[in-house]
Amino acid sequence: MAGVNKVIIMGNLGRDPELSYTQGGMAVCKFSIATSKRKKDGTDVTSWHRCTAFGRTAEVITQYVGKGSQLYVEGELSYGQYEKDGIVRYTTDIYVNEFAFVGAAKGGQQNHDNQMGQPPQQNFQPQHQYQQQQYPPQQQFSMTDNPGFPTDQYLPPKDDDIPF
Repeated sequence: MAGVNKVIIMGNLGRDPELSYTQGGMAVCKFSIATSKRKKDGTDVTSWHRCTAFGRTAEVITQYVGKGSQLYVEGELSYGQYEKDGIVRYTTDIYVNEFAFVGAAKGGQQNHDNQMGQPPQQNFQPQHQYQQQQYPPQQQFSMTDNPGFPTDQYLPPKDDDIPF
């Protein structure tokens, strides 16, 4: 059985993202995001999340965000371990699949999609790495717009047509 490995966070970067490249030329960006939760007694508890982005996503994040920038991230958890000074250490990282800029861009330039200090809208959709480029608007097309188009061949089967 397949499972689901998905995490969604939104918070502020603790420092500028670090960009490096693999020997094969793929960009790798590492950064940390802080999220906070208010306890009943009024104190805030901050959690730090290590994130890693790859390819064009890594380059875009490095270019447009910096320390203190707010970022929305969707990704998957990855666990690892390494040994340092004879002690085995364990890591948990978020591999970034999707992201969206929230608030001001690096250098204090205002992001026009979300105004600084305003929470994202209810219908907030993350930006995929391929949505960074400008594409022509998609045309709406309906199979019923074309008279004579054999729409019945392309409709999903009815419950009576399914053999199980």
